[in-house]
Amino acid sequence: MGRRDLDYLVVALMFITGLYAAVSGLLADLFGFPQFLLHRYAGYACVALVLVHLLLNKERVAAYLRRRPKGARRQEQPLSPRRRTPVIGRRGFLLAILTGALGVLMGRWTARAEEGAADDPDWRYHEWSKPGGSGWSGLLRDWGSRPSPYKTYPDAPRISLPDPGGFRGLWLEEAIEARRSRREYVPGVLSLKELARLLHAAQGITDPRGFRAAPSAGALYPVEVYVVVHDVAGLEPGLYHYAVADHALEQLRVADLRSAMVVAGIGQEMLGEAQVCFVLTAILQRTRWRYRERAYRYVLLEAGHIGQNIYLAATSMGLGACAVGAFLDDRVNDLLGVDGREETAVYLLTVGKLTS
Repeated sequence: MGRRDLDYLVVALMFITGLYAAVSGLLADLFGFPQFLLHRYAGYACVALVLVHLLLNKERVAAYLRRRPKGARRQEQPLSPRRRTPVIGRRGFLLAILTGALGVLMGRWTARAEEGAADDPDWRYHEWSKPGGSGWSGLLRDWGSRPSPYKTYPDAPRISLPDPGGFRGLWLEEAIEARRSRREYVPGVLSLKELARLLHAAQGITDPRGFRAAPSAGALYPVEVYVVVHDVAGLEPGLYHYAVADHALEQLRVADLRSAMVVAGIGQEMLGEAQVCFVLTAILQRTRWRYRERAYRYVLLEAGHIGQNIYLAATSMGLGACAVGAFLDDRVNDLLGVDGREETAVYLLTVGKLTS
C-alpha cells in the first residue's frame, strides 16, 4: 500500500470515527448514557487519525501555513515534475480536521454533565446494585450461605428485661406529628422498663413466627442493636447487646463510655449527655446470601426503619431522640468489639430525658 492509498484510508476512517463520535455523543446526551466509553474511544481514535493524516501531508501543511504565492510554488517545481494526484484538497483537509474536532468536543460536552456523578462511589454502587448490574460476575460469584438471624454472647452476663407491654402513650398520629430530633437532654435516670419498651419497639419479636417490630427484606434481620448505657436504673454504665430472641441484655463491658462516644461521634456532646445511646450494626451476610448486590441497600433501609421506631417510641414516652449518621466508623467498631467487615456500625441514636 502506497502513501497515497494509506492517506485515503486514514481520511475515510477519520470521517467514520468523527461521525460516530458526533452521533453517539448526541445519543448519549439524549438518553443520558453515563460513561459511554465507545463514544470516547471513537473521539480519541479520530484525534489519532487526524495526527496521522497531518504527518502524511506534512509538506502540504507546511506550505499552507507559510501561505506562499502560487506563482512561487510553480517556479520552484522541477521542469519535468512527476504527475501526482492530490490526496485531498484544502477544503477537504479543513473539513476532516473540523469533523474530528467536532467529534471530540461533542463527546466532552455531552459527557461533562455525567462525569461528576459517574465518578461518585454512591452512584457507582447504585448502578452496580441494579438487577443485573453486576453482569456475569454477579451470577457466577459465590455469595455465601445463610447465617443465623440471632447473635448471642454465651459467656456474657444476662439481664432479663421487663415485659414491654402495658404502656399506652401518644397515639401514632400524635407521635408522628410531635417527632423531632432532640439534641439537648437533662440529667436523670431512665427506668429499665422504658429501655425495654425502646428495645422492643426497635427489634422486638412481635409474632410467633419470629417477625420483628421493624420490617426486614426477606425477614432476614441483618441489624443488631447495642446499647451504651449512661444512666439507666438497675444497670451499670457500659456496653450491652440486645439478645432479641430472649428479650434480654448481654453485658459486654462495664465502663463510663461518655467520652468515648463523644470522640467516636466527632465531638457531638449529646452522645455523652443522653441516658442511652443505641448503636445499630449490620451483619451483611444475613442479607447478602439471598439479595446479593442489593444487600447493602436493604440493610441501610432496615436500619432506617429501626431508627424511626425508636424515634416514635421515645416520642410517645415523652423522651427525646436523635439519630446520628456522622461518626468515626473504626472507633465505634472498636468500642463494640466488631471487625468492621463481617459486622459494622451503620447508625447511632441517642435517647434522653427532656425538660418537663
